[in-house]
Amino acid sequence: MAINLRTHCSTTHGLPWNLIFASTLWYCWKRRNKFVFNNGQQPSVSPLKVIFQFARDWYDANKCSSSKPPRQIISIHWIRPPIGRYKVNTDGSCKEPFSHISAGGLIRNSEGNWIKGFAANLGRGTIMEAELWGVLMGLSIAWDEGCRDVILECDSWDAVISIQKPILALHPLYNLILDCKEAIERNWRCEVTHIYRKKNASADHMADLGHGLSLGLHVFGSPPSTATNFLASDSIGRALPRAVLA
Repeated sequence: MAINLRTHCSTTHGLPWNLIFASTLWYCWKRRNKFVFNNGQQPSVSPLKVIFQFARDWYDANKCSSSKPPRQIISIHWIRPPIGRYKVNTDGSCKEPFSHISAGGLIRNSEGNWIKGFAANLGRGTIMEAELWGVLMGLSIAWDEGCRDVILECDSWDAVISIQKPILALHPLYNLILDCKEAIERNWRCEVTHIYRKKNASADHMADLGHGLSLGLHVFGSPPSTATNFLASDSIGRALPRAVLA
């Protein structure tokens, strides 16, 4: 019995033998029970038809549930904003086991040049708090720098959605989300979009930098030396692979 249950070779019906064998055992047991409890009456249906139909249904059901949607590999890279616009990339970071959070980001013009950057040590909290603080700080610094046509990119889908959709007053981060919304609604052109994390490497580095700084916000007029490689990759449009749904 053990050998039959471990044998995966296909039958003429295209089904694995161990499935046919198990289905046959199931049918025999079910047929025996019907014989006992139905006063010796037996169904007139062909046993082979029932066994193969049951095996086929089980095989098809499991094949569908275990199959994954097709994916394709695409190349992605950071894209400069259009002429006259500024791009703000932000990110948040949370390190366990003590939930230390930080945020960071940078502002660049249409030539990819550094305008301002920031990193912040936020103490303890959640990753959602870190992401939202990153958005708020990035927008605030851009406004203070006189940028009036801004594209903000964030790799947190939850943060982007929470900012774009109506927010309930009972939300635990209501005030922070409201501040982000009010910053967006200032007298300027400001759009918030979600991007893949691999396209946000420079902001990710700035956020990670915040963990090693003193508590609070730190603004950088020029790029920190540790960000040089990330900025160079963005500048030349270095492509990275990404698997997406086909």
